[in-house]
Formats: sequence, C-alpha cells, structure tokens
Amino acid sequence: MNRMIEKLLLTGGAVGALAAAQTAQAQDAAPADEASGYQLEEIVVTAQKRAGDLQDTPIAISAFSGATLEDRGIDDLANLQSYVPNLQIGQEQDGTKIALRGIGLQGTTSISDSGIAFYIDNFYVGRPAGGSAVFFDIDRLEVLRGPQGTLYGRNATGGVVNVISKRPDPDAFAGQVGASYGSRNLVEGRAMLNIPLTDIAAFRVSAVYSQEDGYIKNLSTLPGTKDGFGSDGDYSVRGQLLVGTPDEIEVHLFGNYSKQNGSGITMSYLERNIGGPPPVQALLRTIPADNPNPRLTNNNFPGYLDIETTTTWAKLTKDFGGFEAVVQGGKMWQTSDLVQDFDGSAVDVGRFRKYQTSDATSLEARLASNGGGPLSWIVGGYYFKESVYILRDVRLNGLTPGGQITLPPFLLDEYGTSRTIAAFGSATYAIAPTFRVTGGIRYTDDYKGGRKVTRGNFGQPFPPDIPNAQFSGITGFDKVNWKVGVEWDAADHTLVYASVSTGYKAGGFNISSDASPYDPENITAYELGIKSDFWDRRARVNVDAFYYDYSDMQLTTLGTFGPSNAPGQFTVNAGSARIYGIELDTQFKVTPDLLLMASYAFTDAKFTELFNADPRNNIRLDLSGNTVPYVSRHAINLGAQYDVEVGDAGTLSFGVNHGWHSKKWLREFNNPVIDLVPANGKTDITVGFKVADTGLKITGYVTNLENDIERNNIYVSPGFIGSSAVTSYSKPRTFGVRADWKF
Repeated sequence: MNRMIEKLLLTGGAVGALAAAQTAQAQDAAPADEASGYQLEEIVVTAQKRAGDLQDTPIAISAFSGATLEDRGIDDLANLQSYVPNLQIGQEQDGTKIALRGIGLQGTTSISDSGIAFYIDNFYVGRPAGGSAVFFDIDRLEVLRGPQGTLYGRNATGGVVNVISKRPDPDAFAGQVGASYGSRNLVEGRAMLNIPLTDIAAFRVSAVYSQEDGYIKNLSTLPGTKDGFGSDGDYSVRGQLLVGTPDEIEVHLFGNYSKQNGSGITMSYLERNIGGPPPVQALLRTIPADNPNPRLTNNNFPGYLDIETTTTWAKLTKDFGGFEAVVQGGKMWQTSDLVQDFDGSAVDVGRFRKYQTSDATSLEARLASNGGGPLSWIVGGYYFKESVYILRDVRLNGLTPGGQITLPPFLLDEYGTSRTIAAFGSATYAIAPTFRVTGGIRYTDDYKGGRKVTRGNFGQPFPPDIPNAQFSGITGFDKVNWKVGVEWDAADHTLVYASVSTGYKAGGFNISSDASPYDPENITAYELGIKSDFWDRRARVNVDAFYYDYSDMQLTTLGTFGPSNAPGQFTVNAGSARIYGIELDTQFKVTPDLLLMASYAFTDAKFTELFNADPRNNIRLDLSGNTVPYVSRHAINLGAQYDVEVGDAGTLSFGVNHGWHSKKWLREFNNPVIDLVPANGKTDITVGFKVADTGLKITGYVTNLENDIERNNIYVSPGFIGSSAVTSYSKPRTFGVRADWKF
C-alpha cells in the first residue's frame, strides 16, 4: 500500500508541476482579443446537473458536440470507445456492457446492475442497447470518468455516459434529411424537423431507419439462417414538445419508440468442453472441428435479436429568482427476444431463447442555485423502480443407439424487482475569488426482490426455486456516499482540482441460479487534475490522476457451480482491488483549418484479494495480483482534422483518428488462451465536402482501416452442453458514404 501511495504522490507531483508550467505560460502570454482569432471549440456540459463549460468542470470528462460526432463518424456506442480513454463496450446475450477504467460490467439477470450509469437526456436507462438511432440529432455526448456517487448515485461507481438530444427551438424552422450506404449493404435514412409553434413553443421530431448484413459470415445454407450481428431493419422515432420558459414555467415532453430487428448473436467457441446428459454428449462428439477463422461460423438454426423500447418523460423547469426547480419523471418499457444456435455448429444439438420484458419508472426533483455570490448549491431526491420478467428456454437434442432424440425442454421463469430511493445535496463555496471548496452527500436506500420458477429441467429433478427455506428472495441495502473537493483557478483558463469521493452499487442475490447472496461494492476515489487552455485558447492540456480503493467488486460469470450445482449466472465479490493511473488529453488548433488531438492513458488495475472458481473447470483459485478485466495498461489516441476552402464551391474536410491499446484481459482469471486480447490499433478516416450555401454535406468514411477484429467479451456458457468459453468480436473494416441536407 505504501508503494501505491508513493506512486500516486509522484503522479500528483507531475500534475502539480504541469499546473505550475501552464500557469507561468498563461501569465507570461500577452492578453489577446479572443473574439478576433481562431480558438478551440467550447462545449457546455451538464455533468454537475447544471450547465457549465467543459473546462470549468472539476472532473474528468470526455465531451463531444453533435457536429463532432458527425465529423468523426461516431454513430453508436461501439464507435465511441476509440475516442474515450479506458472505455470498453461489449455485448453479452441481449445486453450492452459498458466499462470505464475497468469498472462497470453487468450481468444479465432481472436484478443485475451496471457500474456505469447510462442516461439519455438525464433519464436513467437501466438496460441500454446500442444503435445509430441513439446518436442521431444529438446536441452533445458526455462521458464522466470516475465514481459519481453524490449527484448520480445509482450504479455510477465507474462513471456516467449521458447522451443529450437537441431540444426543440422556438426561434427557427429547421430540418434535415440524409442517407447512407456502406459495407455489407448498409442502408440508412434519417430525417429531422423542428417546427416553432409560438415564440415560446416548438415541436421537434427525428427518425432513423437502417439495415445491414451481419459481419460474422454464416456458412449454413439452411432456410432462415443469416450472418451474425446484422440488422433486418432497425428504426426509431423521437418526438419532443417544448412549451414555456423557465421564468414562468417550462414544460419539456419527450417520447421515443425504437425497434431493433437484429439478425442474431453468433456463438463463437474458443474451446469445447463436452457436458450435459449422456445422449447430448454423444451428439456433441459428432461436431466437426470449428473453423479457425473468427469471421466465420456455421449456425444451422435461425437466430435473431429483437429489441423494442418505448420511452416517455416530462420535465418541468421553474426559475424562482436565485434558484431553479427541476422535476423530471418518466417511464421506459423494453422487450427483448433473443434466439440463438446454442452449440454454434452445423450439428443441431441445442437452441437457446431469452425473452425479457422490463417496466421502469424514474423520478427526480431538485433545486439548484442560479444566482451570483460565493455559494452555489444543489439538493434533490430520486426514485427508481424496475420490474423485469425473463424466460430462459433451452432445447437439446441427443444421440442414442436407437437414433437422435429430443430431450424435454429446460424452462426457467425469473421475476425481479429493483427499487431505489435517494436524497442528495452538494455545495460549492468560494473562499477566495480563485479558490473554491465543495462538499456533497447522498443517502441511498435499495431494495432487491425476486423469484425463480423452474418449469422444466430436461426431464430431471428441479433445482430449488426462489423463495425457499434458505432464502426469501428479498434483500435491502442502504449507504451514505460523500465527496470533498477543492478547485483553484491557477491562471486564466487554468483550473486545478482535487477530490476524494465514494461510490456504491447495491448487492443482491443470484436469482437465476442458487440464490446465494453477494455484497454491495464500494469505492473510495482520490482524484487530482488540471484543465488548461493557453496560447489564446488554441491549445488545451487536460491531465487527471486517480487512485481507487475498491472493496467487494462484483464479478459475474456463467456456469454450474455453487451449493446446489445449479446452472446459471453467478455474481461474487472480490475482496479488494486497487486501480490507479493518469490520463492526458490534448488538443491544438494549429491554424484556423488544422486541429491536432492526442491522448494517453496509463492504468494499473490489480486485484489485491480475490478467490474465485473458473466455471470452465470449477477449480477455486487465488487470483490476487491478477489484472482487473477490460482495462489496458496503456492506451493512445492520435487524431487530426483539416478543413480547406475550395474556392467558392465549399469546404473540404479531412479527419483521421488512430486508437491503440496494449493487451488486456476479458476475465479476472487472466487465462492467456481464453481471456487475452493482444495489443491492437484501429484507424478511422473521414473525408467530407460541404457545398457552399446549400446546406448539403457529403462524407465518405472508413472505420477500422486495418480490418483487425478483436474479442470484446468472454462468457462461459452454462453446463447444459459443457462449460465452454464463448466470445464475440468487434466489427471489421467498414466503408461508407453519407449525404445530409440541412435547411
């Protein structure tokens, strides 16, 4: 522990030295007329539940304007990880898994929680799904790195991802239509219309439709089989109505409906451990060797992944003069239906279906100061409730001396309920004009309840259901989190900040298996950083050093272990872990037309106490000293954007971005054959032309120029047919062209 503190102090010394250097530069530089020159883009963020400049917000944030997202071709969550330090996006079954600095993975049960809170317009989305519709007609996107336990609370131990849509604008009639065509027969159409109704009211509607062949080629020629990870036609429609002003009262109504018609999630086996009933084992032995090409599969059963989501909320804002009141509440309904070839081969051994419905209610009310003076504050309350039903249906075939047979099905019903009630407050006081202190506190009360009913078990005796004599299927937790921070304006456009904060994620019980409980996870984070704009705001250097003391980290895997040897998903607690590192993010506006970007992240993430059994062999191991999954020790990002006027014809723009990471692991077991992702880099290029005075822009792009794919998730399939390691892969090289006309 002393060595860790020493390293953190050394890192802090480096940040302090950089702050001193930037202060000297800022003080030595002659004052400039900022309005007369070219400067870096200013981005307004709401990371602290109030509007503020990105560079004046004392936390580690990656923020992108909607225009930047378009210019760089960032059209879904998976694209984003090349641009944000220590961000990992993966998929398991029907769920999108997000991690920041190694924190945030989630299970797929009815009461599982992510450690990264995902918001759309400050509305919490407990079960996010990717797709280009999420990133269309966007004002900005914010990624908050580090625990946000005070203001965001629920499941924000690793950070927050917040997507903010463009609001209706009463001042201007505007619209946009666009279309794209790309690799694997990608076809996309999109449209937006903003209609002023009065001088204080407006309506905005946007819609997206896209379809694309899958990027994992399915060799099967049987009717209905398709390539994996594609779309048969996704669409989304979003409508917003804005009425009034905060001076009187502002009402913002939001509704969104989306339907994803996926072509299926393929089972890419890294190994095959034969298991299950004897007839199933006999049929498994007839499976030929898997194709070593990870881009090929042979799934002989038609699969699909359909996700339907409806979201609606209302937000009321009232300015009382000196403070502002905000109330936002809404509902989200989501249904997902996943069917896949369970054995991932040309032999019809097994089929898996997961059908899930969820009904979530969210309500937040807060008061925040908006006047002058040395004190700014915010207080509020939060309520969230989610009810989830999951059906798991497994069908197996077997081989006997008399021929092939079909076993009775495995059918499992799961009903889960999560409820959170919280109260929070934060205040910042300016002790001096350039020095401020912040204190925040949040109380959270969590409830988890659920039951499991087994209706089929391949003709065998049923495992214990929930509730039972040992476990009631009900548990609760409460926690007080806090934050203390300081801020110093070391010079014009130079902010130095430091903080100590805590984060918490509720515990629960393994509802899909044997009901064994797991504890809440807790984190204490130490953060020290500098945000500096200099050279007349044409250069930006942001540095953030962090140290996490992590206890009872929740780790989830699939398998057939535990007291009852019941198959299912198991979450266990790591005794402790420590994560520390430093992130450097820079931008340089070299000329009015040339922007250079570079970032570097160093992260050391280790378990200091962990005993766990690998479900592949059910051997309990001491994993102390192993690396925390989903985080690389080194990550580098280099980018450039160049715009040039082409006479009176318009503006030609060139963009390039290269993201590289060192090796990382996908499970806590750090198995070099199963869990290792080697070092890898990916280059994205865009070339666009904006036709003068027309609103028309045409863009060509290529993502993953190197055409390298890598594993983005590992899970061990339950022991119905043997506990085998299965993976999914990132998207290969993609070419495309898009045209957009704004009016």
